[in-house]
Amino acid sequence: MNTRTVDSTTENRKPAPRWRRRKDTRPAEILAAAMEIFGDRGFDATRLEDVGRRAGCTKGTVFLYYESKSELFKAAVREAMSSMVRETEQAVDEHQGSAREMLQKVLRLRWEHMNRTKLTGLVKLLLTETGKYPDLARFYNEEFFERTQALLRRVIQKGIDRGEFRNVDVAQAARVVVAPLLFAAVWRHTFEPVAATPILLEQYFSTGLDVMLAGLAPSDVPETSRH
Repeated sequence: MNTRTVDSTTENRKPAPRWRRRKDTRPAEILAAAMEIFGDRGFDATRLEDVGRRAGCTKGTVFLYYESKSELFKAAVREAMSSMVRETEQAVDEHQGSAREMLQKVLRLRWEHMNRTKLTGLVKLLLTETGKYPDLARFYNEEFFERTQALLRRVIQKGIDRGEFRNVDVAQAARVVVAPLLFAAVWRHTFEPVAATPILLEQYFSTGLDVMLAGLAPSDVPETSRH
């Protein structure tokens, strides 16, 4: 006879119903589907029923969490961008090396984040479609663009103050250094499928970093010490 006692609380505890577990993960599933479809099709061509289908739910379920396509887009951008912004801000706060190394680290983190997410598709969308939707452009500018530009201005100014970078217009330089990321996003989603000559984007990015850092270096720094 089995005399093992069983804790009645443990015995009576039942796993959470499947529908409840699915409900808890539903917003994340919808956002993942939205990022893919917005990135592949753009804002205009994205339909909420397609997002729901990709997420395994109905259009009505999407509306339970996001009241419009614009709100869904904003949530998807936040999902794609927020971790990258926090990661780069933390990297700058904790960095102990040179400003040159710091700038390389920030841009490399952004590049790697773009490559492992659907962010390149969202970047292309922001560049090509938000002219028709000023509310979306304003949202991205206020929540992300200005924040990331402020971080880059901080890094570049530190390099100037330390004598590592030549004296440049800091605001303009911060805009220039992200240009390779924007080109890569447009290339990947517009020209790459039809181009006769492919571009090795990792090599392109590394070359862009070298050119950009050489342009920031003081004119009296020997070429051999810039690498």
